[in-house]
Amino acid sequence: MMRIIHRYLLREYLTNYLFCSAGFLVLLIGNFIFEISDFLVDKRASLAIICLLVYYQIPYLLMDVFPAAVLFGVFLGLGRLTRERELDVIRTAGWSFPALTAPLLLVTLFLCIGAFYFNDLVVPAANFRYEQEIRKLIHKDFIPFIQENVVFKGPDDRFFYLRRVNEGNRTVEGVMIYQNNGRFPRLITAASGWIEEQFWHLKKGNYYELDAEGNITTVTSFEELVEDVGEDLSIFLGQGKGVDEMSRAELKQYMELYAKSGLDISSFAVNYHLKVALPFAGLILAFLGLPFATMFPKSGRAIGLAVSMLLIMVYFFTTVLFRELGVSGLVSPFWAAWLPNVFFLALGIGLLFRVIK
Repeated sequence: MMRIIHRYLLREYLTNYLFCSAGFLVLLIGNFIFEISDFLVDKRASLAIICLLVYYQIPYLLMDVFPAAVLFGVFLGLGRLTRERELDVIRTAGWSFPALTAPLLLVTLFLCIGAFYFNDLVVPAANFRYEQEIRKLIHKDFIPFIQENVVFKGPDDRFFYLRRVNEGNRTVEGVMIYQNNGRFPRLITAASGWIEEQFWHLKKGNYYELDAEGNITTVTSFEELVEDVGEDLSIFLGQGKGVDEMSRAELKQYMELYAKSGLDISSFAVNYHLKVALPFAGLILAFLGLPFATMFPKSGRAIGLAVSMLLIMVYFFTTVLFRELGVSGLVSPFWAAWLPNVFFLALGIGLLFRVIK
């Protein structure tokens, strides 16, 4: 009997979850096309290119949709059972609320685990391909393209961080070059420069020699320096990855590298922790949605949708707020990513205890 009830409840939940996912995805795709329509018209993009851009954006949009779809799935699925008194009948028959909803939370947990791996592996790769296609459209008319926070690994174990790159005139700002030479690594930082094939002309910077443990042993300042990086790295500039185009492993690697140079890595650290916190927002909102779904039995579907939308807006506003606090250094990166989840989880569990009683 219990299995039948669980299957019935899960069918209601997953049906509404999939329906909401598809509906929200269509809306976001339409909004995305509208936002870049002027750009596509200016570049005379073909239908094939537009479809390709949409295809590469779908994984990113799906992650935006995921938490809202979970919450709406809980509200619409459990809310219908509450509204039509089916939930009261089931509980009157002796089934407790925790025993009834535990499979729903367990399935949501598995969905969140899947969302984490999807967000860590598929989304960055799709974002990277999307940026590459946009870059091709821009270069088609030979318009200089400016990138920010470009990171890549060059030959001979050289790692490059460029705060700003102008691909049109090949100038760079905020340069950091780290090379691991075994026992004696070296680090070069510069305020600006320009690239001439394999030669990087750097201005106003410092040359650091490090020991095997990464401690600075020698510092030399320079006004101008020509660094031979071995080969023309312009192809790497076109393939530099931003934060949204890196997996957690890649992001951690660059965070460790930046920390050695004394650069502020707050923005990278917050995004590093958000790559875990955001996929599990679905589980947090499920805990919050369960009690709310039972609080409006006579108000119909409209009130459930309105409350769901309000909760989603409050959650994402809180997430953005704490992200900015983390980037500015007012809150530690870990807590900047996780405090919204902790707060809403505590609120959801508190309301669940009230429903259980």
